[in-house]
Amino acid sequence: MLVYRVVQSKQGETIMIPPASAQKWVMLTTAALLPLGLVGMDLEHKVQASQTRSFNNSALPNGVYLYSNTPQPDQLLNNYVLFQHQNGKVVGAFYSPRSEFSCFVGEIQGSRLDVEATMNGDSRPVEADTSLVGLHSISTFSANDQRILSMCQQSDTARGASMLAAPL
Repeated sequence: MLVYRVVQSKQGETIMIPPASAQKWVMLTTAALLPLGLVGMDLEHKVQASQTRSFNNSALPNGVYLYSNTPQPDQLLNNYVLFQHQNGKVVGAFYSPRSEFSCFVGEIQGSRLDVEATMNGDSRPVEADTSLVGLHSISTFSANDQRILSMCQQSDTARGASMLAAPL
C-alpha cells in the first residue's frame, strides 16, 4: 500500500506527493511521456477573460523566446516552449521543469512553430506543429533555460539545420 502525502501549494491547490519509491516511477514515466505529449499536442489554450495572453501575431524579431501555458517561469506541472528565432528558422526545446526536454529545429510560420523534435535517446525526428497563440510570453530566462537551449543548439539536428548558436 502506498501512502501519499497531501500538501497545499501557494496557489491553494492540493498536491499529492507519492512516497519516494513511487516518486521515481512517476518521474521516469513523466520524463518518458511528457516530450511525446508536448510534440503531439497543440499547446493552444482558451483565453480566460481575466488573463491577458501575449503572443503578438506580427513577425517575431530574431532573438530568444520562452512561452508557456502559465505566465510564471519554472512552474512544476506546466509546459514550456523555449527557442531561438533567427531569420525564420528556430532551434529550441519543449520541456517541463525538472523533467526531460526534447530539442527541435524548424521554422516559424506566423504564430506556429513547424518543427522536427528529437526525443532524448532516439535519433528519429518527430514532426510537430505547435501554436503560440494563447501562450504567455515569459521574458525571464533561468540558468536551466540557458543550459537547455545551448544543448539543443549544439545538437546534431541543429548543426544539420545550420542554426548558429548564439548566447541568451
